[in-house]
Amino acid sequence: MTEICLDRIDHKIITALEQNGRASNIQLSELANLSQSQCLRRIRKLEEQGVINGYHAHINYEKLGYSVVAWTLVTVNKDLINARDEVMHFLQEENRAISVFGVTGDVDLIVEVSAKDMTEFTDLIVKRLYSHPAVLSTKSYMKLDTAKLRGVPVVY
Repeated sequence: MTEICLDRIDHKIITALEQNGRASNIQLSELANLSQSQCLRRIRKLEEQGVINGYHAHINYEKLGYSVVAWTLVTVNKDLINARDEVMHFLQEENRAISVFGVTGDVDLIVEVSAKDMTEFTDLIVKRLYSHPAVLSTKSYMKLDTAKLRGVPVVY
């Protein structure tokens, strides 16, 4: 994969869009000290390069009544053919699994879960996920509070 070279202005645009995906081209061009047409060209180039993959609303699930947020580590049975893929597919179909990541290390997957209450969380993790024939073990970590959310790793 070829690294994409970005300059200080590109980083300003990216940072501004991460903070406010609804920022107008006028706002972005003023922030980046560019004409509107130059700014729009840069944004389109960032989109074409795949640096900007889309524009999304950040939903506060707790406001919608999903008070339980947890990260569950999943270990799959490596003796079963396609075990990891089967568990990934199961989790992709599960609405309460917000994010699913394949990882290296002692576990195979990390799953971000959002549930209305502990009963719903238990139903998913203990009754459904842990009982999946390809799952060897699960370990969950419950969210207490948030110190930082969606930081910006891009520094220029």
